[in-house]
Formats: sequence, structure tokens, C-alpha cells
Amino acid sequence: MAESIAAPWQKAPWLKDPWQQLLDAQARYAHAIAIEAVPGLGAEAMLKDYVALRLCEHASRRSGALACGQCASCHWLASGQHPDLRIVRPAAFEAANALSEPTVDEEASETKGSDRKLSHEIRIDQIRPLAGFLQIGSHRAGARIVWLEPAQWLNRSAANALLKMLEEPGEGALWILLTDRLSSLLPTIRSRCICLKVRPPVAKDAEVFLKALIEAQPASSAQAPAPTSNMLSLALGLSGNAPWSAQQRILDPVLRAQGSWLHTLAEMPDTWFSTLARQWAEHQPEQWFELLERWAIDLLQAVYQLEPLYFKAFAEAAARRAKGIDPNRCFKLIEQLYAMKASLRHPLNPRLHAESALLLYANFSNINREKEAT
Repeated sequence: MAESIAAPWQKAPWLKDPWQQLLDAQARYAHAIAIEAVPGLGAEAMLKDYVALRLCEHASRRSGALACGQCASCHWLASGQHPDLRIVRPAAFEAANALSEPTVDEEASETKGSDRKLSHEIRIDQIRPLAGFLQIGSHRAGARIVWLEPAQWLNRSAANALLKMLEEPGEGALWILLTDRLSSLLPTIRSRCICLKVRPPVAKDAEVFLKALIEAQPASSAQAPAPTSNMLSLALGLSGNAPWSAQQRILDPVLRAQGSWLHTLAEMPDTWFSTLARQWAEHQPEQWFELLERWAIDLLQAVYQLEPLYFKAFAEAAARRAKGIDPNRCFKLIEQLYAMKASLRHPLNPRLHAESALLLYANFSNINREKEAT
């Protein structure tokens, strides 16, 4: 039976309390649950099992129990054809992840059958069709579930339409909103949900779990040399201590390039600017931007003599570069990078993006050097 087999996410200690909170929400007949979790913490897998449990016809409701895996509802869910489940995601998110779960009928979508760029937003024409779905009876006399992610990508019109549905959810309806920032949701939406947070493990625990994931990989995917401790630390830093995301980064060749970039930002050798500008122009902006943004935050941590939040192996380098830094300048750099983030998808020359970011860092670093010289 499926109940006797522990799912991989159940081995993650940081998911024990959120799972119990989900079961408690079920006992309270909650009609909307909003969960904050960065990708790779196992929240997605946990929620899939929770959905299966809610739809299962023979499920036990005791703590730790999973769906039976044998009933008609479980078979429908496994085939991706369950009539009582709708999954709503932005078109660009769907395309990037090549997901097979059932989605809302898109015949009314403005982008269907056109050559327009796929939307990164959840649009109102994805929310409106759900009204009829939630008001009719379920096919298996159970719940009717809408899974919406990433919820922070709801545009204003879609959020307002969602709010109206949350006010009159319908009997047996359940909304699941997955987001990496609960604060990104309208306060009126949050007030109608049971809100849960999946907090990442501390760096040491995350590294232990990541090593276990790597050791458990099939032999065919473990032919490469075992990653060094520094590579594990870098992967976890870029993933926000999310082990499953870090595991994927370990397999990505760009991680080694990111390690080299971080070393260059920390040491700033001669020709550092032109070297990074050339290398960054050859990669997706998100790949170098997240590194620079998190390095700036670690520098701010070092200013206040705190441990790095992201790159533990570079703690000494951060302390050296943070010496003499005015905290206000550090805050300004972070704010400037945050403001720049929205323009990364703009189709500019990739090198212009890279040079703009590096100029911010160069200006910040030159100010620091001038202070040290005086």
C-alpha cells in the first residue's frame, strides 16, 4: 500500500510541521490555503501528496498518512486526468516546466493560437472559468481543488477575480496558493486563507540533506566526480538552502562558472570588469544577477559582522571587502540592483545588462577603496 512507503519529502525535517498544519487545516474545513516556500524545499511534492489525500476515496486522515494509490480517484490523479482538480499557472511557467497536469481551459485566452510572447502573469481569463468548476458537484463526491502557482504572478485583474471567488468558495471547494512571498498577495486575499510558511533548513542541515540526495542518485547520473564542499555550499547559497534545487544546480555546468564569478567579485583582480562583462553577456541575465544580488546582501551582513546568508565559503572574503563600507552605501547598492531586476527580461544587448550591473558594483567598490585610502 502507498501509505506504508515514505515519500522522499517526508525525510525532510523542515516539512514535518507544515504537513501537520495542512492536516489541521483540513480538519478545520479550510477553503483556501496559501503556502510560502521557495522552489526546491519539497513543498511542491508535499502539496501533491496533500491534494492526493484530499481526493482519495479511501484515505486515512491520521498524521503522516498518504493517499491509498489504489482507488479510482488516485488512478485519475496519477494519469493527470482528475476532473476535480484544476492547476493554474502562467503560460511561460507552463512552457518552461513542460508540466502535464490538467490546466484551466484556455480557449478564451488571448495568447492561444497566436505568436504573442507567452505571458509571465496569471491572467483574469485563467481565473474566470473556475467559477463554474467550483460551483458544480464533484465527480467523486469529494473536494474540488484549484492549485494556483506561482501566486505572486497574479496580475491585478486576476487577483480581484480570485478575491470574489474566495468570498463565496462553494461547498467542498479548496484553493491552494503556492508562492515564494506571501507578502506579494493582496492583504484581502491573505485574510481569507490559512497561511503557512515552509522555512528552509540552516546551512549545515541543508548540506547534510543535499549530500544524502546526491548519494541516492542512480548510478547513471552519478558518474561525475563528487562535488567539493565549496560547490555544495555555492549551490545551496544560490538556492536559498533548498536541497532539491541545489541538487539540480550541481548537475548544471554553469555552477562552476558562477563559482569563478563569485571569486572575481570578491577579489576584483585586474581586468575584472571586462572579464565579467564578456562572460556574463554569454549567459542568461538571471544566472549572474542572482549571484551579484546575493553577494551584495552578504556584504551587508559582513558590515554588521554577521554570518553570510548565502555564500558561507566566502565569509572571509566578504569580511575583507566589507571593511570600511558605509552601511548606507551597501543598502543603496542592494536597492539599485533590486530596481534593475525588473528590466532583466527586456531585449537589450546582453552585454549592456551586464555592464550596467557591474558599473553599480564598481562605483560601490571604488567608494570603499577611497575611504580605505584616506
